Amino acid sequence: MKSKRRGFTLIELLAVIVILAIIALIAVPVIMNIISSARENAFKDTMYGVIKAGELYYAEQLLTADGMTEDVTFTFSEDGVSPSGLSIKGSLPTSGTMTITKDGKILLNATDGTYTATKDEISTEINVVKGGELEETPTTPETPAVKTLSELARTNDFATSVDACATSGTCVAGTKFAIEVAPGDIQNFYVVSDASNKVTLIMDKNVDENTVAWITKSDYLTAGGTEAEWDTECDECGNNNKGPITALNYLESQTSGWTNIAPQDYTLTDSKYGTITRTNARARMLTETEANAISSNDWSYGNLAMPPYGYWTSSAVAGIAGSAWFVYGVGSVDSGSVDIDGGYGVRPVIEISK
Repeated sequence: MKSKRRGFTLIELLAVIVILAIIALIAVPVIMNIISSARENAFKDTMYGVIKAGELYYAEQLLTADGMTEDVTFTFSEDGVSPSGLSIKGSLPTSGTMTITKDGKILLNATDGTYTATKDEISTEINVVKGGELEETPTTPETPAVKTLSELARTNDFATSVDACATSGTCVAGTKFAIEVAPGDIQNFYVVSDASNKVTLIMDKNVDENTVAWITKSDYLTAGGTEAEWDTECDECGNNNKGPITALNYLESQTSGWTNIAPQDYTLTDSKYGTITRTNARARMLTETEANAISSNDWSYGNLAMPPYGYWTSSAVAGIAGSAWFVYGVGSVDSGSVDIDGGYGVRPVIEISK
């Protein structure tokens, strides 16, 4: 007996349609959220790439003879970015700006038309919101008041009391001060000189146990030197006519976290390399003149491992192209080849107002 062929009833079809509709109502928003999140994360990654390009730009500028002397603002548009100079891989925002301050801080305010990214000077993270309207441009926080010597002086085993010269009178060379260079970070210093209401101090040890060249060949070429100039004295002897760029870069990178020490512009003047201005630096190097004035005191050359055997000054040897002055660990001021990176380190010198 032949069986009857039976299809779906209308009720069954309606039930299937309802089930599919319910699944769609649940699945579509989830899928759309996944797509939206992926796009947002992709935009954020792009913006971190832009920030990295800004950091690279700043590092490259530090290696030039003049350094970073003023803030630079890059503007994004459909046509690209101006001025040129950023090395960015991948896509760019379609509008907005990125400002790199002369002390290396980065402010961002940019959009791709769908998402907007902002970053102020202090934040390390990028804030991303949906929407193509640019946020109010982040502003640089108000500069905190410069702290005086008496405000930064602390007591410890090195300086058991704060010398009265911190507020009145003249601090004699060799006076001890324990300075809180950053919150919770106290370093020991000796007075080098006290003049015009400003005290110059040198740390009781090198910034660390590392050694560094006064200037390397790569930094010399980046600063505008030539291969021929580098080899003026002899093959690979180096040249001091561009100043102690490598040593200064290292010193400034190691002391950049000294947030209690007000950054300032230091002008280094030397008969050999002329004038170098270092902007927004928290520390500098001793000059040959300063070194000779204090080198007879054991505190001027103490706490040296072997190596380093001493620490560089900022002064070149005028008559020898490949040589610069350093403080040697037996209490003398001597000269050494500028490209030597295995013998001498750097010792921070700071200037604090009373």
